[in-house]
Amino acid sequence: MKKTCIRGIIFSCFLAIACVSTTADIQRETARSIGGLTSDQVTVSNVHRGVTSASWEADTPKGHYRCEADDMLRRVNCVKQ
Repeated sequence: MKKTCIRGIIFSCFLAIACVSTTADIQRETARSIGGLTSDQVTVSNVHRGVTSASWEADTPKGHYRCEADDMLRRVNCVKQ
């Protein structure tokens, strides 16, 4: 019983870590959403991750953007500020 519980906890931790987006992922998807940028041209700040969504701000050569997406960084929407 004890081993099963510990395995469940370890599995849950690995699953949670796998779902967390890195800054590089956010930069890449922001560049893709805005278009005409490389991820190196995107600086990300104020990242907020929720259970089902994420939001952040991005500075680029094209301007400052507020972005949001689902928790897996699909359907990224960036609006120029």
